[in-house]
Amino acid sequence: MIPALQLEELNGGYPPLTVFRDVRFTVMTNTTVGILGPNGAGKTTLLKTIAGLLPALRGRILFNGKDVGALRAHQRARAGLVLVPEGRQILTGLTVRQNLELSRAANRLDAAAYVRKFDEVLTIFPRLRERRDQLGGSLSGGEQQMLAIARAMMIDPILLMLDEPTQGLAPIMVRQVLAVLQTLKNRLPIICVEQNRAFLDELADSIMTMQGGRLTTKAQAG
Repeated sequence: MIPALQLEELNGGYPPLTVFRDVRFTVMTNTTVGILGPNGAGKTTLLKTIAGLLPALRGRILFNGKDVGALRAHQRARAGLVLVPEGRQILTGLTVRQNLELSRAANRLDAAAYVRKFDEVLTIFPRLRERRDQLGGSLSGGEQQMLAIARAMMIDPILLMLDEPTQGLAPIMVRQVLAVLQTLKNRLPIICVEQNRAFLDELADSIMTMQGGRLTTKAQAG
């Protein structure tokens, strides 16, 4: 079986600074991998490099068996390699519906296909269906995180990457986000970067630890 994602001796950072070195791991279909580590460990830089927002300084990124190193970020996203960034980055002055509609161009959906996709995504996120005409800025932190994930799902990801999805959330909202992601586990492979070990224990099939720009351990979650 071809892995959904395979990293081979990947190095990345902000040239000339190398932030992480010699990262290698494989994500198989319908598995969830957690990456645990403190601020400054290189976790976010790693996800941005996989997504194409930063250049790989060395090594290869294989997505469904194909080297995507030459693809720009929007091309990788269109191919199904999708990142939900740290801090959510929704547009607070737009409604939930309008935030989701921004993904329509990226996925090149016609009107009928967009309506079907919109309904499918709001079935996964019933809380957002209730709030579809509210401004993004009026949502709770947990609802904004759900909106950021829902926006990514509008692009039909083949592999979903999440950067610190519990950051700044109250415990009750963390539980709600966890419940949504546990549902998505049955749909696609996921990479989740977190500082919250308890959250990863409940979500991930395996957890790696990143410190000082290197993946140092790998252990089963739980």
